Amino acid sequence: MATLNLTKHENGTDLDLIDRKLLALVQDDAKLSQAELAKAVGLTAPSVNERIRKLERAGVIRGYVALLDERKLGQDITAFVEIFIEHPKFESGFIEAVGDLDEVLECHHITGEFSLLLKVRVKDMAAFRRLLIEKLNTVRGVRQTRTLIVLATSKEQRRIKFDSE
Repeated sequence: MATLNLTKHENGTDLDLIDRKLLALVQDDAKLSQAELAKAVGLTAPSVNERIRKLERAGVIRGYVALLDERKLGQDITAFVEIFIEHPKFESGFIEAVGDLDEVLECHHITGEFSLLLKVRVKDMAAFRRLLIEKLNTVRGVRQTRTLIVLATSKEQRRIKFDSE
């Protein structure tokens, strides 16, 4: 009997070599059909369907998205905004507030002088100013912000590499 080469993660998810291959394939092209995936990993389409559903239920696959060209959609400014929250009691309110802002793409808790790091995308500097002055700085508990404007992006990737690749 062949070994499955399972990888046990601390969250309890078991991924064998075929699961990792499937994840690599759908990361590269989420539009691949079950038949194409099955051929690539040497299984039947129903077996692949079962594995994909298992990975979705386990939360390993959180969803499927199209990667859009923000500049072609008029979103010319990308910035990282560091946020200093004056007291931890204000953090959850801030996170809730930025959750409602379409301009905020990501919100990360960070170490160092500031509390949070936001990745934001807007159409122009006027829109960025409105976001910063009228929206972010007005949230209760925000004491200071520091902004880094992106001049160019050399690498932007969401793909996770597996040891089996």
